[in-house]
Amino acid sequence: MRPIYLSIILMLFMFSCKNEDKTSNEKKPGDSKEQKVMVVSGIIARDQMTTGSFSTTGTILANEEVEVKSEISGKVTGIYFKEGSPVSKGQVLVKLDDDDIQAQLNKLKIEIKLAQDKENRAKQLLAASAASKEEYEVAEGNVNLLKANEQILKTNLAKTRITAPFSGIIGLKNISPGAIISPSNIVATIQNTQPLKLEFSIPEKYNHLLNSGKVVDFTTVGSTIIHKASVYAKEPKIDEVTRTTKVRATFANPGGKMFPGAFAEITVSIGEKSMVRMIPSIAYIPDINGAKVFVKKNGVATSVNIKAGLRTEKEIQILEGIEDGDTVITSGILQLKPNTPVEVNIINQAQ
Repeated sequence: MRPIYLSIILMLFMFSCKNEDKTSNEKKPGDSKEQKVMVVSGIIARDQMTTGSFSTTGTILANEEVEVKSEISGKVTGIYFKEGSPVSKGQVLVKLDDDDIQAQLNKLKIEIKLAQDKENRAKQLLAASAASKEEYEVAEGNVNLLKANEQILKTNLAKTRITAPFSGIIGLKNISPGAIISPSNIVATIQNTQPLKLEFSIPEKYNHLLNSGKVVDFTTVGSTIIHKASVYAKEPKIDEVTRTTKVRATFANPGGKMFPGAFAEITVSIGEKSMVRMIPSIAYIPDINGAKVFVKKNGVATSVNIKAGLRTEKEIQILEGIEDGDTVITSGILQLKPNTPVEVNIINQAQ
């Protein structure tokens, strides 16, 4: 019986080894993965001649703007402005309770009167050699000290009257009579809208062309009227990230028809024509190590580091990294990885 058992065990072992060899020879799922081709959209990068001007966007700013706050804490006893109405420089806007300060001032005036009488007597005694010079100086110093305290109280009293720092339009009030306010509370905002300012950024390559006095054209949302603004200042430093310079221009606002915070489309004449390479903004990928885009090379997506220039609402100028004729991928950017096989449907860049 024992030889029979040994034969059966040997046969089972040989059968198991054959199954293992067969299994090992079979292809395992994932051993030779084939990446699926990703269908994306893209454009062919082409150089184009500029028209001697470039467009950018900006924001309209108030000539002056301030959040009106109290310098001291106190109870509001009066509000002397109408929301959304003009106010003049120095106009009292809010009055705080000053009873305590007035009482301290009245008390101090009495103390000053008594100290002055004492000083006069000390002066007469000094003249008659009946008092020392030191006694007179003490009396005189006490008067000066009380007068200094009086000046402090008068300064605090003035702070109970919140006034307009400049003429303009005051906004909505954030307080009510009887409220206890502190320096952290915003009473209202004041905007001086005559004139207004226009703030925008220009590419590094055009920095030398925009100096004080340069006139730019702009339009606002919902209007086709072209307005003009005169450049009066720009930042002395070029932004290291965007490679642009912030510029401010000023313009008149007759009738107060334009308001701070409005969006503006700006056209800047540069007086010369040049070749530029533009790509859609959606293809631009900001990165901590520098901006990049995906292009199709040898049938796969390739990440390319770029240097950007002019930026408009829809397009970005490429200064370095993209060659004329490169296929720039504009869709599926978040899903793309380097060396992903892609099929690019070329779209009209002007769309």
